[in-house]
Amino acid sequence: MKVGSVLVIIGALVAILGTFLPWANLGDETGTGFDFYRFRDNSNLVEFDTPGAVVLFFAGGLVGLGIALFFAGRVLAVAIIAIIASAIGALVGLVMIGLMGAVTNDVGGSIGYGVVLTILGPLVALAGAITATAKRRRFS
Repeated sequence: MKVGSVLVIIGALVAILGTFLPWANLGDETGTGFDFYRFRDNSNLVEFDTPGAVVLFFAGGLVGLGIALFFAGRVLAVAIIAIIASAIGALVGLVMIGLMGAVTNDVGGSIGYGVVLTILGPLVALAGAITATAKRRRFS
């Protein structure tokens, strides 16, 4: 079984799932990755709309790379691109957690579990991409 490619696909799907789950709990309301958010940074009002689209873009690319790894076998170039893409996806997930932290601190809410999945998914995909690059050696 091609464990590395399957892990890349599962990690990407976890990140995609995270975009649809709650990102911010604001009192009795919850927001997903496709809602409108605003917070005050010093004296500036910062607004952003559908931040989950960025995560969805990178996770969709990871699904494609995972499928390519599955059918192409151990192609080193595809595995290296998957490593880079999943590392960038993990950084995007960190940014999203930071943004949700700013939103929830501004209005007194809490970070939802969906935004946490946007970083866990790419980390699982990163582990899968690293596994796909590993060469099995037999010692005798």
